[in-house]
Amino acid sequence: MSHVPFIVFLLVFGACVGSFINVVVWRVPRDGWRSLVNPRWSFCPSCRHGLAWYDNIPVVAWLMLRGRCRYCGKPISLRYPLVELGAGVLFAFYYVMLFIFHAGPRAPRAVVLPSTLFGEIRVEPVMTGIAADWPIFALYLLLIAVLLAVTLIDLEWYIIPVGLPWFLAAAGMVVHTLVDGPTVPGALCVDPGGVAGIMAGGGAIGLLLSGVLLWCGVFKPSFPDGEPALDVDEELSRREGAEELPHLSSAPSFTPEQMRQQIAREIVFLLPPLLGALAAGCAALYVKPFALFWLNILQQAHWLAGLLGSLLGAMTGALLVWVARIAGTLAWRRLAMGLGDVHLMFGVGAVIGAGPVVLAFFMAPFAALAVHLWGFLGGKGRELPYGPYLSLASAAAVLLYAPVADYFGPGLAGLAVVLRRLLGAA
Repeated sequence: MSHVPFIVFLLVFGACVGSFINVVVWRVPRDGWRSLVNPRWSFCPSCRHGLAWYDNIPVVAWLMLRGRCRYCGKPISLRYPLVELGAGVLFAFYYVMLFIFHAGPRAPRAVVLPSTLFGEIRVEPVMTGIAADWPIFALYLLLIAVLLAVTLIDLEWYIIPVGLPWFLAAAGMVVHTLVDGPTVPGALCVDPGGVAGIMAGGGAIGLLLSGVLLWCGVFKPSFPDGEPALDVDEELSRREGAEELPHLSSAPSFTPEQMRQQIAREIVFLLPPLLGALAAGCAALYVKPFALFWLNILQQAHWLAGLLGSLLGAMTGALLVWVARIAGTLAWRRLAMGLGDVHLMFGVGAVIGAGPVVLAFFMAPFAALAVHLWGFLGGKGRELPYGPYLSLASAAAVLLYAPVADYFGPGLAGLAVVLRRLLGAA
């Protein structure tokens, strides 16, 4: 019964967040980010009349108005109350799964309890309550809200506004830097002096270098005039509000050779991060620990361990999708995946870490394949936005990663030992 007040609060709070998600989904693709603050009031999409506060009560207002605008009488989409209700249910669901069933992330390091009659007991801390674990839980709620917004926008317009995943990435890095510790459930701590930590630092430096070279004009952006037109662009252009989306009216066409040239620019952009991570990893493997004496101090800095863990997750998620995009485009001679998906998994990885984001990457194709086959058999096969499936897999990975890691962990640990011996690492 002690959980009931929190569950009720999260149902209501989630519905309010869902109301804001509706605003983001409708305004941002059409009018940009400034539209979230100007105008400050909500309005009817049909008559543009401002709405009173009592017309904005999540779910209840739609029911009281019987699904019609108070001023023009036109129908209000059922999507609005469903998103509000869905967000509330998701917030409460994750509370139940994390704090009641403990089906969620664990701490990076187990706690060894004092010796007992049966010997020492090793316990992997899990989330136990809001009072102790609210920063990570709040970060996960932000993740769910962003994934829901991304899913709705991508399903409707086949785009992912990059501001959403980058805001998520910034929040993830800040939270993990401030609160992560060896015994904090959901922490992404990596040893700053270990291979993973040093590779994360080297990759981050390389990514920063690529960004500077792109900003200075040394590296050229791919598809500077917009990504290639999709098969569904003609259908999308007939939707209400489509004239306000420039990517629908100005999507260029590319020959296979032009596609390869544009993808080559992305490969060049990826070289500094990859080479930086590889060089750092070689240094971690072959340089004696006593030669890196300064790492003894850094290894005690939990904030650095959390930041590196978040960076490692962000770069792992982005790299997996980016490599799939490049390989698929070169193989099929058409754009295999949008660059928005790369940004999305960068943000997701910064929140949930490298291991869960890898799991999400491999889970997403199964849902996408099932839906695509269903549409193909029904004669409605077409290009699919991949963002919703990545979002679904990412949300599931938060809850499923721990048992999956338990199952595959011993084998992967043994493989790591074999590789180190083959490489002759120190």
